[in-house]
Amino acid sequence: MKNIKSIDPISLETKELHKILLSSIAPRPIAFASTVDSNGNVNLSPFSYFNVFSSNPPILIFSPSRRVRDNTTKHTLENAIETKEVVINVVNFPIVEQMSKSSIEYEKGVNEFIETGLTEVESLLVKPPRVLESPISFECKVQDIISLGESGGAGQLIIAKVVQIHIDKKFLDKNGDILSEKLDLVARMGGDWYTRATKESMFKIPKP
Repeated sequence: MKNIKSIDPISLETKELHKILLSSIAPRPIAFASTVDSNGNVNLSPFSYFNVFSSNPPILIFSPSRRVRDNTTKHTLENAIETKEVVINVVNFPIVEQMSKSSIEYEKGVNEFIETGLTEVESLLVKPPRVLESPISFECKVQDIISLGESGGAGQLIIAKVVQIHIDKKFLDKNGDILSEKLDLVARMGGDWYTRATKESMFKIPKP
């Protein structure tokens, strides 16, 4: 077809394929992951290779992929391998700038809570702290880590079982259900673009 560009992914460099995939598969929710290393140093980083994959058991999966640029691994992955715990914090619009700042590649041992001005709150069942300003946080035990390759850009799937959930009560209705239209969640698009789930941009479709 004249108006369709067909691409063999094998023909592309990883950087170009990365751009196409992330611009096409969007919007993507953000896992704002807090971890600690074996010495107790705290790390906080965002990842948009993320979603919920099971309710029973409650499983979240995110991927701190190997860096395309130099094939190095991320501190979050290293910490998850060491300590097998993570807190996944939900990102809404009021903390999107702090979340973005946390993605700077700080030296290992630097606490991104301090760098971004976000507030650490002690978790109940795991060592990593949660983000006070996040509307919802999930304390998780790492059930498994699956490597999809050893080259730059290769996904490293962290399979995390939820063991405790924290929800800011102002986002709950009188029945205890989450008010999706009030969360003001943000998600990643391609490049530097984000999108915002405001009440004005949301709509309902009744199940058939």
